[in-house]
Amino acid sequence: MKLLKITLLFIFLLSNISVFSQRLSGDNYATAKAAGNGTVTFTYVETPGFVYKDQSGKLTGVCVDIMNDFIQYVKQNHGINLNARFLGNGSSFSAMYNGVKNAKNGVFGLGNITVTEARKSEILFSPSFITNFAILVTHSSVPTLGSMSEISQKFNGFTAYTAKGTLNEKRINNLKSDYYPDLKISYVNSSPAVLDKILSDKKSLSYLDLAFYLAAVKERKPLKRHQVGDEGSEEFAFVMPKSSDWQPIIEEFFNANGGYKNTTEYKKILVDHLGLSAVKLLDSASE
Repeated sequence: MKLLKITLLFIFLLSNISVFSQRLSGDNYATAKAAGNGTVTFTYVETPGFVYKDQSGKLTGVCVDIMNDFIQYVKQNHGINLNARFLGNGSSFSAMYNGVKNAKNGVFGLGNITVTEARKSEILFSPSFITNFAILVTHSSVPTLGSMSEISQKFNGFTAYTAKGTLNEKRINNLKSDYYPDLKISYVNSSPAVLDKILSDKKSLSYLDLAFYLAAVKERKPLKRHQVGDEGSEEFAFVMPKSSDWQPIIEEFFNANGGYKNTTEYKKILVDHLGLSAVKLLDSASE
């Protein structure tokens, strides 16, 4: 019986290694163009307004709607019928990012993915689909911070929560080195987990992307923005593996007909998923 249990455990481990070692893949543009059809894979990190599940459990959001428009553009202008499949559970930025980095060909990553020079050495980016800025947040019971030089005093004994592999982790590390050397940093798996910690721990702080902040405010969560800590604007984009040949096609899509972001379709997508007030705040990041 003991030998049987060991054998079954070994088989279980092997099967899981096989599942987790599989690389995401999809059809490249050249292959799909030659056939007149193809399949692309979307992997994602759930992000309020950008990629989320509606009441029926269906994925929707700014990113999903833009990529649906992209698929229609490819059909109308390149004669390719594309089928899109979503893979992953959306719970981890790192899992999404590494999934794209290690993928083959026609794979796209969706979510709050910031364009950086370091990441350009590992993956390909589409043109930016929106401008974002990060917000320094605490529980609403915390006094408002007047300047960053006060943070080690006013937030004495606080813990900073962040998710590994994100730009907000870098922001927290910079905050620690520049203003608060004794700051304790605790790691969680995702931005939603960061938000949960801030709401439950009244002696905590973090940076949240604007989308997560706006979602919490909309739901009347006890969250406070410390405006003096707002970080400068950054660009969010879709990502592809280095082996992809879709980058010129998605650039063409964004540049066509005076620019996709100037279209009424794009602006309607933002209002539908983020709300008019959120769009105004996002616009202010680029001013």
